[in-house]
Amino acid sequence: MSVGLLSTIAAVFYGCTVSLIALTATFSRDRALRREARSTLAVLVPGRRDDG
Repeated sequence: MSVGLLSTIAAVFYGCTVSLIALTATFSRDRALRREARSTLAVLVPGRRDDG
């Protein structure tokens, strides 16, 4: 496998993970789950701070 292909696979996996956590942080009915998702998102996305 080439480095470009591995890099693309990693980028897609990372994007899907961040998207899933962002959706959880936005639409979860459980307040604790939303809070945990927001703090995890703050770790994964540089420059985003947790206001919660």
